[in-house]
Amino acid sequence: MDNERKGFLFALSDVFLAGLFPVVTKYGVGFVNPVFFAAISALCGGGFMLIVLKFRGELKELFSRGLFLGLFLIGFFGTFCTSLLFFFGSTLTSGVNSSILLQSEPVYSIVLSYFLLRELIRKRQIAVTLLILCGAIIVLYNGVLSINIGDILVLLTPLFWQISHVFGRKVLERTSTYVVTAGRTLYGGFLLLLLTFIPGFGEFGLLIDPGMVLIFVFQGIVAFACSALVWYEAISRINLSKATAIIAPYPVFSVILAWIFLGETVSIYQMLGLAVIVVGIIFLSRIHSERREKRILGKEGRIVEPTSNP
Repeated sequence: MDNERKGFLFALSDVFLAGLFPVVTKYGVGFVNPVFFAAISALCGGGFMLIVLKFRGELKELFSRGLFLGLFLIGFFGTFCTSLLFFFGSTLTSGVNSSILLQSEPVYSIVLSYFLLRELIRKRQIAVTLLILCGAIIVLYNGVLSINIGDILVLLTPLFWQISHVFGRKVLERTSTYVVTAGRTLYGGFLLLLLTFIPGFGEFGLLIDPGMVLIFVFQGIVAFACSALVWYEAISRINLSKATAIIAPYPVFSVILAWIFLGETVSIYQMLGLAVIVVGIIFLSRIHSERREKRILGKEGRIVEPTSNP
């Protein structure tokens, strides 16, 4: 199996892992402050990754001078900022609006990938990405859409995810996916932990409740650590913009989980949207990841466009 196919399968797998995030979060924040929930969950994920790095012999890399700044920025943008934006934003808007607005991530990805990572974005990829985006909106649209401050905060969440992914793609050139995942969860978790000492945010008494601890550990290991690890395995093999388009419909999987475990009904819009998304992912899987190369001068002094490398 080549890297292109492996990357596609990793990204597709992350749809299911990421889809658990809002479902478990919705359950968890019903008992605990959202910031505290995010902080402890992220630290549980970071602790799990510390054990993994210890067994892999890569623990020193997590604190190395050459990697620290990049890993810290990944944690800052990918865990700290996005957790604050999403948790506070989602409390000020509806769940439907939150899910719809998160589907803006492929648009951010195409722009950042083109200008910062020099990825080759073809018209066909843009068209398929928009198709997947439309399918996700069809699934999550309930006939009502209004814009408020909560919507704006949620709308900014995927932008910060993508900024962290750009840093992640750069750092992956110097270290493994395991080190990047540990940096994202651990450093981001410590930044969130600092906020929990603000009156009203910290609920440390819940740490003696076995049930809540189990939720923290599950969310940390599955939604923070494993999901991030699978994601970095994907973008280390295929273009960030392609991987983002594949994973973008993960809230759709959240809807399915909500239907199974929370008893929520599935509408005709959701069934139609799922069909559109599946078609889009099939087409997207056939688009090869390429990078744009700088123009060079040929033997006669003319500008030549070299063939893009996968």
